Amino acid sequence: MVTVVENKASYEEIMQKAKRIGEASELEAIEADLNSTISPRIADIIREEGIHRLILPKEFGYPQLDWRTFVDMVSTVGYHNLSASWLTYFFSVHNSWVCYYPRHIRDEVINQGGFVADVFAPIGKVEPVEDGYLVSGKYNFVSGINYSDWVGVGAIMKFEDNDEPERVGILLKVSDLEVVKTWDSLGLRGSGSNTLIVDKVFVKPDAILRFSKIIEKSQPPYEEFDQDYLYYNTPFYPGFYVGFAAMAVGGAARVLDEFEKHTAGRVRFSGINEKDSPASQRVLSELNLEMLSAKSLLNEYVAMMETDKGGPYEGAKYKAIRAKIIDKCTQIGVKSLLTLGGHALLKGHPVELFTRDLMAIATHITSLYEDGILGYGRHLFGVNTNIQG
Repeated sequence: MVTVVENKASYEEIMQKAKRIGEASELEAIEADLNSTISPRIADIIREEGIHRLILPKEFGYPQLDWRTFVDMVSTVGYHNLSASWLTYFFSVHNSWVCYYPRHIRDEVINQGGFVADVFAPIGKVEPVEDGYLVSGKYNFVSGINYSDWVGVGAIMKFEDNDEPERVGILLKVSDLEVVKTWDSLGLRGSGSNTLIVDKVFVKPDAILRFSKIIEKSQPPYEEFDQDYLYYNTPFYPGFYVGFAAMAVGGAARVLDEFEKHTAGRVRFSGINEKDSPASQRVLSELNLEMLSAKSLLNEYVAMMETDKGGPYEGAKYKAIRAKIIDKCTQIGVKSLLTLGGHALLKGHPVELFTRDLMAIATHITSLYEDGILGYGRHLFGVNTNIQG
């Protein structure tokens, strides 16, 4: 029987943790942009606040967050710095898939306490050998790898009980791999999403995570587990991806505040205050309504997760809602930048920085607008899209 340790944290305590990370990372935003990574200090603050332990099963003694608190935490960090929010989200959520491994692996990773990264693009080569496999591959865009002790990588494998090849995740120690600093992006530069080289690293069969098994029932393969754990009671992929929309909402809210502030203080060459301009008044109204729409969609997304308890769910709908939220938030950034004019284009201006980061979120494979909207349309017409969320 699982022993569950109650260790509740108030909503206010969690928001204070998020605010501390956000405010500290905001002070280093330009430095992180130049260095293509957050600093060790910010990584240490995320670790000190125990962010990577906040959505573990309660049996580990940490305050398992509900989805709404988790979303607000990610958004709060995002209001201050989107790269830090990206990593706060990932360092929290990556322990979730570790919880589907056999207990001895799960407990080893969690009790060791290090950050977990992942890149599940199924590009790895898996070679059977005696007692296990040799894994090889070159993986790009491994966010947070600079500060991670563990990483999950993706591959395609065949299993005796399935005629079709399956996507799998393979757990590796970062100390066995090579990290190549290649991250030089338009936005989210502080995420340090570098390249990982895996060269014939040996793994045992129990290090292979079959995503098809997770999708089937959202529960781990061992018999005794925390029945109340939020990931065991939510469609896996929608829960795993919710942070992208959450951070976008936080970043867009910051852009909106910056737009209003800079517009109020802006004086045209003619001597007219820009806040008195009907054009800027209209833009501010429009952007506030778009922000309200994005927040409402995020609320709907979370409500769906709370309702879908391991049974059939509409993966295409989740993906479309998430893509729509992120698109709205990105457009808030672009519209604000174009309306404020040239001074907002200078490197390091908050609207310039946040807009680049919002655009980077929108380019993530799980956020692509055209994919999400098309998939949902096909689903509505009864076409099997095989979209998991």
